[in-house]
Amino acid sequence: RRIILSILGGLRGNRGRILLNGWLIWLGDTLMNPNIILASFAARLGASPVLIGLVPALPLAGGLLPQALLVGWVARHGRKLPLSRRASAFRFAGLLLLVFGAFFLGAWPGLLLGVFLAGLFLFALFTAVASLPYWEVLAKAVPREERPGLFAAIYMGGGVLAFLAGFGVRALLGLDLPFPLGYALLFALATLAYGAAWYVFGRVEEPEEEVAVGRTDLRLPLRRPGFRAYLTARLFLGLAGMVEPFYAAYAVRVLGKEAELGLYLALNALAFILSNALWSALARRGAKAVFLGGGVLVLATPLLALALPPGAFALVFFLQGAYLAALGIAGNTYLLNLAPPEERTATVGLANSFLGLFAFSPVLGGWVVGAWGYGALFLLSAGLAVLGLWAVRRLPEA
Repeated sequence: RRIILSILGGLRGNRGRILLNGWLIWLGDTLMNPNIILASFAARLGASPVLIGLVPALPLAGGLLPQALLVGWVARHGRKLPLSRRASAFRFAGLLLLVFGAFFLGAWPGLLLGVFLAGLFLFALFTAVASLPYWEVLAKAVPREERPGLFAAIYMGGGVLAFLAGFGVRALLGLDLPFPLGYALLFALATLAYGAAWYVFGRVEEPEEEVAVGRTDLRLPLRRPGFRAYLTARLFLGLAGMVEPFYAAYAVRVLGKEAELGLYLALNALAFILSNALWSALARRGAKAVFLGGGVLVLATPLLALALPPGAFALVFFLQGAYLAALGIAGNTYLLNLAPPEERTATVGLANSFLGLFAFSPVLGGWVVGAWGYGALFLLSAGLAVLGLWAVRRLPEA
């Protein structure tokens, strides 16, 4: 009830714009889910396991890795929103390239795969440029004590949209359309959702802030033990995530469940909705408790993927949605609360670039699948999740 009242009470001013932006982003992310839709699309094009691992890694790593290089440039601007607007125009261009390829290059799978990867790369590269301004604007526009509730409201409202969209995806991919037309329509709808989200965020009224003078020192956050512990925890949990695109690939290639991808998306989103009440309640005690809960599910999911019969494999995607919600709320809240205002840009940029180094872990996952099979990958992911839980327990409260 508190979350629903928070949503209804927040549909005004900057908070309302940030909420609507978040919901639309969730809709776009569902229609182009990297671990389910994009990975299965690459699998249908005949991509190798390593390339399937690269597909979800590309938008994530491309959006994170360059951020440390952009910290000084972003910090020198008093207003960050114009930077976000310009970067979003290039992101939109990348999505249009992807949509064009899916609509018109289906007869040439190799060429389509190349255009598909190029569009994803352009989208990801300028996501990095837009990301730091986004977090700066959000931190300036939303008081510290309201941030956990805001993230929970974004995830709950976005989860409802994603849950409904999952059934739309199932219906669309179930139509008697020649491949890849169904995917092309999904990409086009996702592009519209993203474009609307960026337009709404561009209308946020950004508070003025003093422009940083001099060189930004990226070593400052690393001198704080809490920040180093945070990086260690995210490292192991991120490496455990190497398995994520291979749940869908396993369902399509081994279990023959491509027609169930929409159901998997819906259950993934439903888990966001149902788990948010738990995660938001835990977040009021501190982000560390949410990290612990998410880490337990990261460990349980690949073990269940090994044990479940084909008819119950959808449970894997339900648990995946629950732990991704936990890590999203905990990671964002913890990092913003941990950083002093004068180090916020450096802290966020350095953390995201560090995590971007490990966003290519699904490529390693693809190599493991090619060498030893899906079972070995699921067990490796569970082992890394154990290390992640150990690191989370060492985190200070923030």
